[in-house]
Amino acid sequence: MLLGLSIVLGFASIGFLCWLLFLCALYAAPLFVAAMVCTMLYYHAMMSGTHAILAGIAAGIMVLVSGQAILASSRDPALRVTVSTLLALPAALAGFGTALGLCGMGEMSAIPTYLFATFGALCVGGAAWARLCGIQPA
Repeated sequence: MLLGLSIVLGFASIGFLCWLLFLCALYAAPLFVAAMVCTMLYYHAMMSGTHAILAGIAAGIMVLVSGQAILASSRDPALRVTVSTLLALPAALAGFGTALGLCGMGEMSAIPTYLFATFGALCVGGAAWARLCGIQPA
C-alpha cells in the first residue's frame, strides 16, 4: 500500500516540477541576467549586498521588459527569431540541468543520462521558444 502511494506521489511530484519548469521557462533569461549582474557587482565592483541585489533585479527587469517590447512591437521575422532564441537559450540550459538532475537520481550510465538531458533541454527550450514566438506584434 505504501509502496504504491509513494510511486504515485513520486510521479505526481516529478510531473509538478516539470509543469513548473515549463511554466517558468520564459523567465530564465531575466533571472540568469539578474544573477550574473548581482554576482559580478558584488565580487568585482565591491558593492554591498543590498546594492548588488537591487542592481541585479533592475537588470533582470530591463531584460524582461526590453525582450517583451521587441517581440510585441517588431514585425521583422529575423529580429523576432533572434530575440526569441536569445531568451530561450537559458531555458534550454535550465531544462538540461533539470533533466540531468532527475536522471542522476537513478542508476543510469553517462550516455543515456546525457541523452535524456539533451532531450529535456530541447523540450524546455523549444517550449519557451514557441511561447516567445507566439507573442503577436501590435
